[in-house]
Amino acid sequence: MTTNEPSQNIEVEGHILGALIKDITHSNCRETLDSLADEDFYSMVHRIIYRGIKALTEQKIPADLVTLSEALERNGDDFGGFIYLAELNRNTPGVYNLGSYVAIVKKHSQLRKLALIISNANELINQGVEASEIIEQLDCDLKDASISSSGAELRHIKQVEGDWLDRLQERSDRGGAISGLCTGIDELDERINGIGDESLVIVAGAPSMGKTLFCQTIAANVGVNQKKNVMFFSMEMSEIELFERFVSGVGNIPAKDLRSARLGPDGLGKAEIALTELRKSGIYITDQPKQSVGQIRAKVRRHLNKYPDLSCIFIDYLGLMKLGKADRHDIAIGNITRDLKELAKEVKVPIVLCTQANRYKAPARPNMANLKDSSCIEADADLIMFVHRQEVLEPETLLKGVTELIIAKDRHSDGNGTVHLQKINGAFVPLSTEAVARMEHEESLRLAPIPQAKPAKRGM
Repeated sequence: MTTNEPSQNIEVEGHILGALIKDITHSNCRETLDSLADEDFYSMVHRIIYRGIKALTEQKIPADLVTLSEALERNGDDFGGFIYLAELNRNTPGVYNLGSYVAIVKKHSQLRKLALIISNANELINQGVEASEIIEQLDCDLKDASISSSGAELRHIKQVEGDWLDRLQERSDRGGAISGLCTGIDELDERINGIGDESLVIVAGAPSMGKTLFCQTIAANVGVNQKKNVMFFSMEMSEIELFERFVSGVGNIPAKDLRSARLGPDGLGKAEIALTELRKSGIYITDQPKQSVGQIRAKVRRHLNKYPDLSCIFIDYLGLMKLGKADRHDIAIGNITRDLKELAKEVKVPIVLCTQANRYKAPARPNMANLKDSSCIEADADLIMFVHRQEVLEPETLLKGVTELIIAKDRHSDGNGTVHLQKINGAFVPLSTEAVARMEHEESLRLAPIPQAKPAKRGM
């Protein structure tokens, strides 16, 4: 192996796989499946074979030459065929030295991770990223590599008691009020009991439905009205565009008036009030495009050092984030949502992440099936909400100006259902129950089938 080649030992990888195929029921094999991840193998063929072995084991199917070969062929995997599996089985020294083989493979896996960290750091240097940000990123990546190698220490359940009692006391001190972060939308807060600390919140919607505006509304409610500290990562709009939309929402000023600068005395007065409120707010924004989770994490950590009272993080949006290296697009997306969930847990602050939903046709409403890469996102998210406007899909609808906030998943409060909102200038506000009921009734009458006239009976 030359110094330019990744750290690896293909032969030992083969010994491990051969031992698993030979005697998967042996205790050493079971320990190997618990301690090794597929990415610990350097060879892509070996990764495929190892994933196949684990999949069969999880299905309670013994992984031998026949079952494994059939399963991999059925999946269309390129694994070298039955002959290669037989070769691995024949050449393995057996199961008794598996522990040593696993240690060798994990050592090389760790060295490759370190090499990748160094490579990424060099890339950031070449991009002209600030040294402090690179150091933060290195610290984060090295910590992640260490955790993945050694694992976190277990705590006896009694050690959690004190933390839980503290949280219970906080809830009691609030006198039964909303326990999570208030969004400022009362019906939503009642349903979900506020946004919980450490939560990953997904706000999804098809184009032009208003998901960005919804996130801005919450950010303004938290940062302006509650004077709490929030971070807003905008990868689609510039800082100036984002600022203008905040002025529109906070000042209740039509966006078109701001764009045309035709404000008049009343508009100028509202704009001045909005600017005063924004100056006093706790909102921090950035418009750097194509940010990776690592870059976001570094910025969050640096921000927390200055402002430890951070309350919420907004990211707009998932589709514009920088993807890491992965075999498939959905895996890369899953890595992002998993890492963001881990970041939320680390800093104990909720993260609200915007993402695109697949297009759908009226009169349908969006659901999990419309969520791009839904299996990955659904697994990591604590709360999933769809923003839907029927008039975007169906201009003739009578639900004019109605935005439906569809809560599709609520892991903690079971708040599933629909909250009705209306857009007023640059913000969403609740829509009255009476108005919703009236419009829905009129809409149902519009959509009701027209009864066909019965043909007249002929004379006898």
